[in-house]
Amino acid sequence: MKKIFVLTLLVSSTSIFATSPPLTPQNLEKYKGNQENKMSRLRVSLAVSSNNDQGEINISNFTLCSTITCWKAEVNKPVPIVNSSTTRGQLIADVLIPMNEQLKQIFFEPTTGKQSIEGNLKFEKVVKIEPEYQGHTLYIVLDKVSKGSGVFRYFPVASSALPFNPELKYYLIDPKFNQTINLNSKSMITFPANFLPEPQLFFIAEHNVGKKFPMLDIYPYLKGRGDLKIKLAEVNKGSNSHPQNQVISSIRYSEITSSNTRVINGSDTPNTAVLEKKSLWLRLLNILNLE
Repeated sequence: MKKIFVLTLLVSSTSIFATSPPLTPQNLEKYKGNQENKMSRLRVSLAVSSNNDQGEINISNFTLCSTITCWKAEVNKPVPIVNSSTTRGQLIADVLIPMNEQLKQIFFEPTTGKQSIEGNLKFEKVVKIEPEYQGHTLYIVLDKVSKGSGVFRYFPVASSALPFNPELKYYLIDPKFNQTINLNSKSMITFPANFLPEPQLFFIAEHNVGKKFPMLDIYPYLKGRGDLKIKLAEVNKGSNSHPQNQVISSIRYSEITSSNTRVINGSDTPNTAVLEKKSLWLRLLNILNLE
């Protein structure tokens, strides 16, 4: 299988002023549940780099450009603000784009309203629409400037992208904040503020491998500043047959610290973790028929 490259898009150039795309854009079709020939799915989400912004942001259209082609996605509506501190984003477009495109920048058309978005961002690393994946997910991180009288203009400052699969869950980590991710099993992962220099999208998977404590995969694998705090909940093998007997306070945990995101093997012993040599991410993509 082809190696997955981390598609973190750092800020190389950003502007809050309206700038036109360099080429006349072609319109992107909305994804309607079917993958068309030679087309790939692209999901674009917004997150405001904040923990207390509220309300909605007016969005007109946005355009994504490679060196030789530009593609326009129509939005033309207000969307709810989602703060990056929540690790989530607000989906604004789910479209089909030609495979093998190499996107290098994004342009937001200016619009009106108390809170609206405009400006453009050049990506330091291209977003490659690779045909072996079901699609890609792209998060655009926004900041804002006050225009006075309660008027704010939001503009793009950073982005991060990963291959997309609907079976997986994605989390945006913003270095401004301490962020805790609560998994369905009651396991928890805490990223300290400034763990990474830029916002980064992660995929996190937890698997019962027949041990007391599950296997955990935090992808992509990056070295950070400070330590992650990982709290793995003991697998409750009787949860399906005796749900009424479950007591949260009785769950045992294995607590681990790590200076990098990685794969942690399942274990029968609390407070220990073994680094898995082969990427669980690659195996999982294989299971999901993404090769």
